[in-house]
Amino acid sequence: MKKLAAFAVVVVVGLLGYNYATTGEIKLVPSFSKSAEEQTVADLQERFEAAQRQFSQAHRTAGVSGIDTSTEADAAVDDIKRVKRDLDKVSKSLSEEKAKDMAADLSSTIEEFQRRL
Repeated sequence: MKKLAAFAVVVVVGLLGYNYATTGEIKLVPSFSKSAEEQTVADLQERFEAAQRQFSQAHRTAGVSGIDTSTEADAAVDDIKRVKRDLDKVSKSLSEEKAKDMAADLSSTIEEFQRRL
């Protein structure tokens, strides 16, 4: 009986891990997949997060080693500006409320990041 319970726990943990890796949500049973509009906004979110990580990495490297990383930081800022432009274009054509909400959240996050520059 203990082996069966241990097996069940391993299966549940594995399923949770798989669902988190594929959907980004911790759920036992994954919900429906994202619509095309939601996926488009999610892709822009990923691009922004990657550029934000690049910007942070450039500043950490400059702080630790004293190396001039301004070109890397400038490239990250340019990427963020491109994401913002793409988001503005996409936002005009969105029809789903959830996608519009996602786009508005991303837009405010980007604007907040740009204000801190």
